Amino acid sequence: MLAVIRPDSWNLPLFLHVLGAVVLFGATATVAIAGFAGLRWKDHAALLSRVAFKTWLLAVVPSWILMRVAAEWILGKEFPDKTPGWVDVGFTVSEGGGILLLVLGAIAWRWARREGTGRAGTAMPWVASIVVLALGIAVFAMSAKP
Repeated sequence: MLAVIRPDSWNLPLFLHVLGAVVLFGATATVAIAGFAGLRWKDHAALLSRVAFKTWLLAVVPSWILMRVAAEWILGKEFPDKTPGWVDVGFTVSEGGGILLLVLGAIAWRWARREGTGRAGTAMPWVASIVVLALGIAVFAMSAKP
């Protein structure tokens, strides 16, 4: 019902924000799955390490940027004065998650450089899983608005 009374000028930034968030969630989950698969199947670890790093580089980073830029854009339109608590949850997760995503990228790069061997392969899927869990909490806060 709220979408009926929302001005049309909010549609594009809101769509871009949600698109960036959905792609970020899926791409980060893909990195985690590739990491866990690389731990399980050692003979494919070199390929999976490259898949994880390229997914981080080509999907995670652009989608995080799109999500953040569109979030600021819609925030300026929807809440010019004071932000509600559920928006603060989203900003906390996206800023903290951004730092973890940089760490994830460094670990994925190192794992890909070592062609799927080393301890970086063990840490990478767990860091990605933490980010996916945090993004799930943000999705709940944004959709349920507790």
